[in-house]
Amino acid sequence: MGGDANEMVRLAVDATLNGDLLVAQQVIELDDRVDEYERNAVNKTVLAVMQESPVAADLRFLISTLGVVGEIEKVGDDAVKLARRATKLSGQFPSEMRLALVELGDSARRSFNSSIRLYSEYSLALQEEIVHGDKKIDTAYSHARNKVFALIQQNPDATEHLVRTIEAFHALEHVADHAVAIAVRLKMLYDVQPAQYYDSGM
Repeated sequence: MGGDANEMVRLAVDATLNGDLLVAQQVIELDDRVDEYERNAVNKTVLAVMQESPVAADLRFLISTLGVVGEIEKVGDDAVKLARRATKLSGQFPSEMRLALVELGDSARRSFNSSIRLYSEYSLALQEEIVHGDKKIDTAYSHARNKVFALIQQNPDATEHLVRTIEAFHALEHVADHAVAIAVRLKMLYDVQPAQYYDSGM
């Protein structure tokens, strides 16, 4: 599920940069699969709680898992938003902003990928790396947004088009926010788990 969501972000960035409507549609179609994964995870978790009456530690783990799944689904939603911006930009993404979008997309995807790895192989060092790294992503987003505002001042007739450009950057910044939410949720889980549970890496 996490791999599909991450791929959706990659494809959405490509669609935005290249104005590829077929790739944008592929992102939208992949979202159905991510949504199905989420529904299955929720159903299996509810069934496990009803049938097995898990102990407190296991119940916390199941609840945290549902939270992680929810954040992954939101990443898919942000990828869809970005893909839809691609269709509206019609292949006219500002050349001055192409490199910034590529870099922000790579950073957001790395952060999200790290948060998925954190779920299966928890480490406090990686958790802190994700959380602290988000400041750089926020700064990159702010710089890109300010640069687009400057372009709007230079060319007011392109305001609508350039606002969509800002929205594309914003969608990627949200991807990184979901990675942080996963990292924070997992830290809360492991902060209250017994030491042996922590060492086992789930």
